[in-house]
Amino acid sequence: MLTRFVRLHAELTLNALRFWLLFARAYRGAPSLAAILLLTVLNAVVGAHEVRAGLSEPVTIPYALLIPAVMACVVGLSCYADVSHMDRAGTRRVPLARLLLLLALLAPAAVGLLLLTPGSQSPEALGQGEWAAFRNLLGLTGVVALSVTVFGQEASWVPTTVLTGAALFLGRQGTGAGAWAWIFAPQNDADAFCVAVVLFVCGTSLLVFHGERGLARSVLRY
Repeated sequence: MLTRFVRLHAELTLNALRFWLLFARAYRGAPSLAAILLLTVLNAVVGAHEVRAGLSEPVTIPYALLIPAVMACVVGLSCYADVSHMDRAGTRRVPLARLLLLLALLAPAAVGLLLLTPGSQSPEALGQGEWAAFRNLLGLTGVVALSVTVFGQEASWVPTTVLTGAALFLGRQGTGAGAWAWIFAPQNDADAFCVAVVLFVCGTSLLVFHGERGLARSVLRY
């Protein structure tokens, strides 16, 4: 009786571990984490350097504000997995697995940005500071996560790239400048931080519970 109980418990444990390992492998957990760590090191090395852009109003933006956009895209590109059969079966562990994998990617990125982001070389550079980089990571990850639920993993990087490009080339000018102004806002700007947090919470919540293209399927169903 005891042997049978131990065997059953071992099988349940192995099945649970197999689920997490398969899910992490399907979501490209290891390559994505390696890319995040590489970008964290890159930010520490070149984050203080700046790019000067702007079509009508030249602006100076440190790379430390742009690297989080690449990190967010990595998170979005990792959200591909052939786990649709689990979703249809109503597996409760799938949303939890999505959440834990997102946190596993975002935690080292956030810690790296907060601890290793160097100061900008020019005092006139926009949005400089480690908290500004952290804010951009949150907000742009939210945009990417929302994009995954609508467009899928392959195109999840497009809205974030367009938004960051608009901030880079259009600056404070042009129609709709308020949509991207938070990206280069000062790090002590509470409104910009609130925008980033709202984007992060909304985007990641939808991704965790709906999955890739899940929101688009739900809308089309109605």
